[in-house]
Amino acid sequence: MDGTILSQGTFLSNLSGLTNPNLGFASVSEARATIIQIPSGVDWLIVRDYTQSGTNGNSAAYCNGVANAFTGYEWYWQRGMANGTGIVQYKSNGASTKNGDTMVTGGFTLYDPSNQDPNALPALGPSVVFTAITNATRPVVTTANTTGLFPGAVVRLSLQTGDTALANSVTGIDFVVGAVVANTSFTLLFASNALANVPGLTTGTGHWRLVNYYPMFYPRRLYVTSISQAVNATVCTAFAHGLTPGQEVRFLIPAVSGMVQLNSDQNSRYIAATILTVVDDYCFTINVDTTGFTAFTWPTVAQQPSSFPEVTPVGEDTGVSLITVANQVPSIGGLQIFNTNSGLLADSTVNTGFLGMILGTCGNGTALGTPILGPAGSVAWSAGNVGTPDRLYWVAGKSSFGGL
Repeated sequence: MDGTILSQGTFLSNLSGLTNPNLGFASVSEARATIIQIPSGVDWLIVRDYTQSGTNGNSAAYCNGVANAFTGYEWYWQRGMANGTGIVQYKSNGASTKNGDTMVTGGFTLYDPSNQDPNALPALGPSVVFTAITNATRPVVTTANTTGLFPGAVVRLSLQTGDTALANSVTGIDFVVGAVVANTSFTLLFASNALANVPGLTTGTGHWRLVNYYPMFYPRRLYVTSISQAVNATVCTAFAHGLTPGQEVRFLIPAVSGMVQLNSDQNSRYIAATILTVVDDYCFTINVDTTGFTAFTWPTVAQQPSSFPEVTPVGEDTGVSLITVANQVPSIGGLQIFNTNSGLLADSTVNTGFLGMILGTCGNGTALGTPILGPAGSVAWSAGNVGTPDRLYWVAGKSSFGGL
């Protein structure tokens, strides 16, 4: 039947990692992008902002740090529209007068980590030039285009032909983005999971690409950026690990990285460490005393060619799991990873892929010419820097005919 509703739901606009862009004063700003799960074959989607529907318009909402955006209250997508676009309804500034526009960016984007839907977001974003990179434990990458980047996004660098300084040192690895200066630069990694040492870069040009999906199967093999010398060593990874206390892991540390004592050897092939605590999304502690081990280092340019240090989940320690039940939920950013199990089965291998829609944050309107907040909703910040999220509702449907 034409117009059949396939699914519907509600969510709060995502505050994760956001701070008040107006230096502690009251303001309204865009929320983080949100991904909702929708059925296969969806042909249309409507998102309505219950909170903003009951308020007058605002033309000074913050979009990407600039207070020139209008707040929308309803967004519509239909199959065939370009990624990132959509039709938006918003109100005049300070009034309830309704207006409509088409969003150029910041609207709706189909989400399909299996890459079977040609209209969905691709596994990797477009190749973007960077013109410099610093030699630091948190390298700063200079680029004139930071579209799609935000703290917590994941990027992959590639080498510019003839530039050997980057070869096999920081290229080809998926790194989390720790900070962004719009259309100027971005910083790899956060303070907590910075590289154990500077990688020895002397120059560097090349390309970066946004990694749009985590590996589909959980738990994931991860690259290690640092390991402390401690009674219970702290291990940090290049992007969010999603692991839980009680899970067991094995290490594969190249000789140039020093701490090869964590590796399995010919006499004991099944050495495994148990995760004791999760420090944050990027670091965890293990039940191994590394105080007497060789110090861990990240492979430098001068040490190439070399492999990268890895950690691979291999099982679960039941005893540790039973005493840390409250923490046995595989999570990133405070949200459970889709389709994962909890408790004693937190380590089980699962396919985390699902079909969905990415609800964008904000983007320019075609007629208005200035930004309008997207279907991810908005956040109202108080002068005390307390954020209040919007409540949004969505309906997804199928048409009997048409669809692209």
